[in-house]
Amino acid sequence: MADGVVRIAIYLRVSTAQQLDGYGLHAQEAQCRAWIGHAMRGVEHRIVDVHVDGGVSGKSPKRDGLDRLTRDVVADRIDLVVLACLDRIGRTVKDIHRWVYDITAKGVRLATGDGRIDSEDDKFGSQLSLLAHLAETEHALIMERTRGGRMQKVAAGGWPLGEPPFGVMLDPDGSPVLNPAEIEQIEEFARFMIDAPAPVSREEAARHLNALGYRTRRGREWEGGNLVARVLNGLKGYVEFVFAGENEDGEQISTSFRIDVPRTLPRERAEALQAVLARSSRTKAEHGKYLLSNRLISVCGVHRTGAATPDHGRYYRCMAGKQGNAVGERHEDCWEIPVDAVEAAVRTEVEGFLSDKEGVHALIEESLGSGPYRAETYRHRLIELDELIEKERVGGKRKAALLLACVENGDKSDAQLVAEVESGLKQHETRLVTERKRVAEWLCEVEREQGRAKEILTVLETTPGARLGDLTFEQQVALLDLLDVRVQITGKGEPRHKGLTDPIAEWHRETGVPIPNAITDEQWAAVEPILSGNRQWKNVRGGFEVMLDKLRTGRAWNDYSGCEAIEGRSYGALYRRVTHWFESGEYQRALDALAPYAGVSAPPAYVLPPMEVTRADVRASPRRTRSGGGSRTGVRSGVISR
Repeated sequence: MADGVVRIAIYLRVSTAQQLDGYGLHAQEAQCRAWIGHAMRGVEHRIVDVHVDGGVSGKSPKRDGLDRLTRDVVADRIDLVVLACLDRIGRTVKDIHRWVYDITAKGVRLATGDGRIDSEDDKFGSQLSLLAHLAETEHALIMERTRGGRMQKVAAGGWPLGEPPFGVMLDPDGSPVLNPAEIEQIEEFARFMIDAPAPVSREEAARHLNALGYRTRRGREWEGGNLVARVLNGLKGYVEFVFAGENEDGEQISTSFRIDVPRTLPRERAEALQAVLARSSRTKAEHGKYLLSNRLISVCGVHRTGAATPDHGRYYRCMAGKQGNAVGERHEDCWEIPVDAVEAAVRTEVEGFLSDKEGVHALIEESLGSGPYRAETYRHRLIELDELIEKERVGGKRKAALLLACVENGDKSDAQLVAEVESGLKQHETRLVTERKRVAEWLCEVEREQGRAKEILTVLETTPGARLGDLTFEQQVALLDLLDVRVQITGKGEPRHKGLTDPIAEWHRETGVPIPNAITDEQWAAVEPILSGNRQWKNVRGGFEVMLDKLRTGRAWNDYSGCEAIEGRSYGALYRRVTHWFESGEYQRALDALAPYAGVSAPPAYVLPPMEVTRADVRASPRRTRSGGGSRTGVRSGVISR
C-alpha cells in the first residue's frame, strides 16, 4: 500500500469474439466497479489499471492481460485484484488454485465482483475450493459468459437489444408500453382486413395504409409481407430472446428468455385478424403492383408478368417456358423490361386515348350495362335463400322432434333412422348456406365493378385534362380493363442493365442539365481553374473530356481504361477523379461556367423495344372480332418506337 492508498487492478476476460462488443466486457467491468464502490467505502483507493483479455479462452496458457497483472503483483504495484467471477482466471481447479495462492501469498487481496470470493473472508479457503471445482465442471454459465451482459440486463427487467415489436415502444425507464401512433395503424389494418366485404390481399392492405399516409418506422411505404410480419409480431404479447454461443471448450450453448409486452389488439380482435390473415395468405392481389401484368405481350407471343428482386428492382419478364407456356422461336429476344420505363410509356399512350372522352364514357356506360340488373337479381336471391334457410332450420327441428316421438326407446334401427334423417336435413341446409355465400360474393363483385367504374367516370368528368396518374392504382387497372388495353412488343429489345446506375448520368436525367459537347480551348480556359487535379495527375483536361464523352454516349467507364486521353491511366483512377469532382461540387460549377455553350441531354438509362398499344373503340364495334388478315376491327393503336 503506497501512502495509505489501496491500489486496485481489475481483470476482465471474454472467451468469444462475439462478446467483445455489446455487454460482455462492459458488464464485467461494471460489476467489478460496483463491488469496489461498495466494499471500499471510506477507504482511500485508486484503480491503477484495467487488464483485459478479449476473445481469449480460459484454457489458453498465454494471456497478455493476465500476464501483465501478474507482473504488476510481483512488482508490488497492486494491493487488491478484483475479478468479475472466479472462472475468469482459468478452467481447471489446478490453474485457479495456483494463481490465487501465488497472488495472495504476496499479500494481495483478491475479490470477485459477484461477491462470492474475498481473500479476507474467514471462509475463503473452502469457498475457493468449491468455486474452483464448479469452474472446471460447469459448462453452461451463460449469465457470466457469451452475451452474459444481455442476459443480465433481461433478468434485471431491462430491454436487452433491438427494437420492441411494432405497436410497442420503450418508456423512459426502458419498460415496454403501447405506442399510440403505431396502434392507430394496426387498428386501421385490422379494420381493413376483417371488415372488408370481400377477401382482400396483404398487398391491398399495404396500399390502403400507404394511401392514408401511414409509413413504417423507417418512414418507408408498407409492403404486404413486411406489414403482416410486423403486425403479427405485436399480437403475441411477448418477445422471446435466444442467446447462443460457445463456452471455452468450444461447445454450443444457448438459453432463452421471454419478456411480456402489452398486446397491440384486444384478444378477440387479434384472433379474428389472425384468422383473416391465415386465409389472406392464399389471397393474392389480382394485379399486384404491376399495371401491365398479362397485358404486355412479348415478341415471341407469350404474355409478361411483373417480378422483383432486391438487387435488380422491378421488371416484366416473359413467361415462355413457365406455367405451361411454350418457348417460341423468338424467345431469345425477350429481355427483361424495367417496370417504370414501360409503364411510363404506356401511360402516355393511354392518356392520349383519354382525350377521346365520348368514347371512354361510352365504354364506361357499357361496362355498367347489365350491372344494376344483375345486382338486383342477386339481392332478391339472397332474400329467398335467407327465407329457405330459416324455413329449413325450423322445419328440420320439427321433423326431427316428430320422428323422435314415434320411435321406441332402445331400438337401434330407429335411432339410426333418426340420425340419417337429421344428417340429410343438415346437408340440405349446408347446400343452401353454400349457395348463399356464392351469391353474396357475386353481389360484392358486381358492386365493386360498379363502384370503380363510377369513380373513374367522376374523375374524368370533374378533372379537366385528367391523366392516368390522377387515378388510384385500382382505378388505373379498372380503366385498362374497360379500354381493353394490350401492349404488343414488336421488335427485339436489349439486355436490361442490372448494375448500379451512374449517379452523375442519373443527376443529369433528373435535373435536365445538358451535357456539354466537345470542349474547345476557350471552354477549357473557363473550367480549368475549377477542376482540381492531384500530384500524380495535374493536367486533367483529358479526364474531363472523357467524362463528358461517357455521359453523352452511355458507355461504361472501363471502356476508357488505358486510353490516350487519360495518359494510359486505369478507369479506376479516372472514376475516382470524376467522383471527386461530382461530390465536391466542382463538376456542377464547371457546368455553370459552360452554360452559355451548347449541350445535349443525357441518354435514357434504358431503351424500350418498339411496342404497339391497342385499345377497344366502342363506337367502331362494341363486339370486337378478328378479320381474316389478323388485324382487329374496333381497335385503335398507338406505336411506341425506339
